[in-house]
Amino acid sequence: MSTTFPDTYPDPEYEAAHLSTYERKPRHPIKAILPPGVREADFDQAIKDLIAIVGQEAVFVGEGLSDYIDPYDVNEADPSKRKVPSAAIRPSSTDELQAVLKVANKYKIPLWTFSRGKNLGYGGPAPRVNGSVALDLHRMNKIIEVNDEFHYAVVEPGVTFIDLYKYCVEHKKKVWPSTASLGWGSVMGNTLDRGMGFGSNFAHHQTMCGIEVMLADGDLVRTGQFGITNSPSAFISKFTFGPSVEGLFLQSNLGVVTKLSIWLTPQPQAFMSCTFSMPAFDDLEVMVDAFGELRRNGTINHVVWFTSLIETLCISGRRDDYWKGEGPIPDWRLEELRKETGFGHWYARWGLYGPKRVVEAQFEEVKAVVAERAPTGEITGALYADENGVDAKAVPPEHGSMFVGVPELWSLPLINWPIPKGREGKAAHGDYAPVIPSSGKMVLEWMKASKPVCEANGVELMADFFMHERHVVLMNMFTWDQTDPKQKENMNKLYYGLYEEAKKRGYGMYRAHVNHMDLIANLNDFNDHAYNRFVEKIKDAVDPNGILAPGKQGIWPNRFRHLRETQEPQF
Repeated sequence: MSTTFPDTYPDPEYEAAHLSTYERKPRHPIKAILPPGVREADFDQAIKDLIAIVGQEAVFVGEGLSDYIDPYDVNEADPSKRKVPSAAIRPSSTDELQAVLKVANKYKIPLWTFSRGKNLGYGGPAPRVNGSVALDLHRMNKIIEVNDEFHYAVVEPGVTFIDLYKYCVEHKKKVWPSTASLGWGSVMGNTLDRGMGFGSNFAHHQTMCGIEVMLADGDLVRTGQFGITNSPSAFISKFTFGPSVEGLFLQSNLGVVTKLSIWLTPQPQAFMSCTFSMPAFDDLEVMVDAFGELRRNGTINHVVWFTSLIETLCISGRRDDYWKGEGPIPDWRLEELRKETGFGHWYARWGLYGPKRVVEAQFEEVKAVVAERAPTGEITGALYADENGVDAKAVPPEHGSMFVGVPELWSLPLINWPIPKGREGKAAHGDYAPVIPSSGKMVLEWMKASKPVCEANGVELMADFFMHERHVVLMNMFTWDQTDPKQKENMNKLYYGLYEEAKKRGYGMYRAHVNHMDLIANLNDFNDHAYNRFVEKIKDAVDPNGILAPGKQGIWPNRFRHLRETQEPQF
């Protein structure tokens, strides 16, 4: 067994960022724990069996588990609430994975599956059930195919956004992959958790096609046309003969996805980087309505990303660069900062992609609409065109970056916002992410409702959202110093405060932290939680021993159903 780590990322910049996020010697040591219901002798034998499958260097215990806890855990000092694994294992192939599942079934050991463990703000790699074995799939990292005729990629779980981008560049593929805000995440992991990018094909789970899944008993299933031997349509058609089952494996504990195809953007003849900003807080209503209409009528056929003034400021500085007083920055000072910097209170960014004449026509239509609907706003557009296809690397970062599929780590500094320069601390962040109709009135009302909740707990309204055609996925982000017990307590109160505001408006969440999965799943209350009961019937059928990620997204196997948390905390 190993208590030391090999490098997680081959790129030094990415490895350094990883090491700065995870403490190799945590302030609060990880205490040994057994999987629930498993005897120590059986656990010890299971570890020996796992070592025989993957080798000693790929099984971790003790101090070697520091990469498998939540690096932003508000409960790190409370052993009764902290989420920790009993061990971790890193298979490198489907054969090894199959053998691992066999051992887990034999000893009835729960596994917590992830690709890269970078779902930070939602628990990262930490398990829902204490004592689970962390099933780390990042060594399964083959890029099986990138096709630039039909514009798709087929990847294994460990392939990151930066891996896929570099592969496309090195092999001169005429495609632009979509990328999340941080390039260190898994393409598959992000897609299966309904993650989003910023450009064309931004809604990753909606662009996945055939997938390969290993069920709890080791059986391997391929979906759609991928289930037909040598099908030339395996990764280009979502049509299935019979029920389509891909959706059962999104945010799921019904199987382990081992291969995934995802559609990419053809390298466009033209790309335009576009922005629109407005000065006042209440301007958000007209912005959302204007751009919502443009999204629904197809003038803008990709995501529009909205950010707030605070998010704009935190990328380039920390709170104490702008405000020396106590608590969050007050409104009067924010207005001063807006005027000093020239930033808008709300800032929208989007890309236009395609033939040059089409892109130019789309932009002219957008300009005409916002001139009429939002005349106090400011619009910009920077056009890049090449008849042979725009080279993403040639677009400067201020206009390109994630909008042209170039992964970076650009947003990492924002979590340092609450820590004064020159003072020791450890930055952390979390999110509350409701799904809200793309209505200016409703989005603005949410901002006005969530702002006092944030401020009462010592943070500013740090919000951004991704505009789809008919809804927005809104991120209420909050950052804190993890070494400050009072700030950690406030972040807990903040989360539940936002939950209460969302619940009374009927807003569900697009993701949930492992600490809150039951809380959010409980919102699916129609017909006595019929949705949850239906999925749990499937869970019990395909995973009778309940070994795969019990409790993920509030879906519990029969064996662990007693662990469901139903009591909503009171403060």
